[in-house]
Amino acid sequence: MVVIELVIASSVVGGFILALIGYYISRLGLSTVTFSAAHAALAGLAISAILNINSYILPILLTLSLGLVLGTALTRVSTEVMNNLSMMLFTLFNSTALIAIYLSNTVVLATTRVGGLLWGSPLAITVDRFTYMVVLTGIFITYLILFKSRLDAIVFDKRLAEAEGINTKLHSTVVIIFMCFAVVLMLEVVGGFLVFSLIYIPYIASVIITSRADLQLIISNVFGATLTPIGVILSLLYDIPIGSTIALTISSATITTYIIKNSIRYFRNLRSLS
Repeated sequence: MVVIELVIASSVVGGFILALIGYYISRLGLSTVTFSAAHAALAGLAISAILNINSYILPILLTLSLGLVLGTALTRVSTEVMNNLSMMLFTLFNSTALIAIYLSNTVVLATTRVGGLLWGSPLAITVDRFTYMVVLTGIFITYLILFKSRLDAIVFDKRLAEAEGINTKLHSTVVIIFMCFAVVLMLEVVGGFLVFSLIYIPYIASVIITSRADLQLIISNVFGATLTPIGVILSLLYDIPIGSTIALTISSATITTYIIKNSIRYFRNLRSLS
């Protein structure tokens, strides 16, 4: 596969899976977990670069450990405590990553591999990474096909779902684990400080457009799968950081959507008054 085609195809799949998982992460009220997971992966990758070991093993171990810890805490603590715990772990992993990068100094920052830690790099996309993304997407879609009704019940009303015998803790933890894998796969592409933007911004855009949950799911996926490759193309054309360009593209599109939606509402109100 030609390199440019591989980069664009990977951005489509990566943007889609992050937006898809992000919809459920946001609806389940687990947005703060995303920050912790992204920086756990960032810390793992920074340490991996220093030790010159495989770039998947340590990030996956740290993010999965985080996911299991927070998944276990879901039903045992309040939402406030859960958010505080997530942000505490976010601070822990973020500071660990920055210290690792600082201690390694120019030796680490000179490599393309670790340059992708902060601002992302299209060179991080390989056939193996693309294959892992496709496999992860396929597994998550299969999971949705099998358990979507239960997930939708949890999203609609968690307490009611528990009363109906649905294991809310299990399904929430599974979604967190999928999110951890997706973050690890896209981290070097988008950068550790911006990868979480692909998880929650498409959902924000969908909420702006409609209040219907089924349409929000579709719209967030469309946003992720279309705007991510657009950001990649702009990055390649203007030779600017790929992660920042993707995040800026999606953010700009979301802000534009908000402005258009409110402008339409404003003019409709004017017409109804006239």
